[in-house]
Amino acid sequence: MSDIKRILAQSAGLRAYSIRVGILNKTKRYFSLKYNILSNSIKQYEESPIIRSKITGRKIYEAFLSEGVKISENWFFEGSGTFPISEEICAKLFYEFEDQESKAYTDILLFKARYRDAEIITIEDKANYPYYNYGDYVGFIWRKLNKIDSINKTVCAVEINDEIIIRVCTKISNTKVRIEGNNFQIKLITIDKIAPIIFHRPGKRYRLINTDFKHS
Repeated sequence: MSDIKRILAQSAGLRAYSIRVGILNKTKRYFSLKYNILSNSIKQYEESPIIRSKITGRKIYEAFLSEGVKISENWFFEGSGTFPISEEICAKLFYEFEDQESKAYTDILLFKARYRDAEIITIEDKANYPYYNYGDYVGFIWRKLNKIDSINKTVCAVEINDEIIIRVCTKISNTKVRIEGNNFQIKLITIDKIAPIIFHRPGKRYRLINTDFKHS
């Protein structure tokens, strides 16, 4: 139980998720329709260990109060104060392998706790099927391209025109990378940073991959 308290104390998003699923057993769609909170805003809030949007956090907190949940602001926003979740609910949320959504959130939290400068995004296309699918979670850490010795057909995050995409990449020089994907014309791009994928959590089944890559 102490481990669960520690994990929840570290993540504002996981605290919100534990209330929505563990205590209320309500979907994101339920809160979206009843309280006019975008489902995607709820998703983004729950997946982040820090509070990225105070407005969304306040809406979620007030919705929980309206649903009859007695939680303090200190615990919901800061992770301190009275712990409102029973041991039975904690066991359901964090120890049942069948609860895939809970497992995903826990994986994301632990990954971010291990790698403080990491980012996690959701795959939004099918350009890298069957290795990475729509809805999968991938995590990475941005590195200067000239600080990585070599990349050869490695799945990486790259930023093009302010958009982060996931593609198979090969380093050509300290400023150029060749990217490719299914039904995607091979293209040579000029970039100064790149992020090999070090975390992969498929959206449809549980599997955690965490590998290291060499860089100088």
